[in-house]
Amino acid sequence: MSVEKTPCISAIDTTNFARQIVLDFEFAPVPKQRQRRGLRNEIIEVGAVKLDYHGNVMGEFSQFAQTEFTEGVAFPVRELTGISAVDTAMADPLCMVIKRLSDWIGRYSARVVCWSGADRRQLLTECQAKHIDLFAFPTDWADLQAFYTSIMDVGSHGCVSLSDASTWFGIEFDESTGHAHSALADARVTAKLLKQMMDGDYRVSPHAQEVRERWGMGERVQTRLSSKCSELGDLLLKLKAGVGH
Repeated sequence: MSVEKTPCISAIDTTNFARQIVLDFEFAPVPKQRQRRGLRNEIIEVGAVKLDYHGNVMGEFSQFAQTEFTEGVAFPVRELTGISAVDTAMADPLCMVIKRLSDWIGRYSARVVCWSGADRRQLLTECQAKHIDLFAFPTDWADLQAFYTSIMDVGSHGCVSLSDASTWFGIEFDESTGHAHSALADARVTAKLLKQMMDGDYRVSPHAQEVRERWGMGERVQTRLSSKCSELGDLLLKLKAGVGH
């Protein structure tokens, strides 16, 4: 699959999809002398959460991936994710992991939801560099980061990180996966933010003020965000209309 044939990431719309696949990758940097066809990072872990059209969790997927150009796992990546060189060395190649992920997603109409467009770009770039076919993989992607950045009063701060969004709405990382920022842990948090969006219930945590102060924004945040985004009402009507499709 070429990059040109893949639709760009779009606004969140769950009306036409039976499943939402919340996907997260962890990467490791490829040394400059070993980079191929623009591949600067390699996927070392895949985490995903499958939701139905109500936003209920139907299953989870978590696997490490063996690298082809990267040797070991750099210390910053290891510290953040808890992934070791042994984890990647003992794992299957990405082509096998993606095949299992596609089988796990199933034949239902599905949209992939990520936090930012980095995961989609990484998958397409890496699969192109490694000649991995994505013919069975969903082609519809949505960027949840863009949605939340648009409804949160972030001023000139720019795009909101997953960590800041989870703090803002009082969603804690689940460390039962072994590390707070494993791919599955990040996918679980993203799935909760997606579920919140589907329900239209945005309850701001008291800790949101800490985020705003760190951004240099001293004003207090609202306790609910439903009235902050003029497009939100129309979007929620579309979501509710799609239930049962």
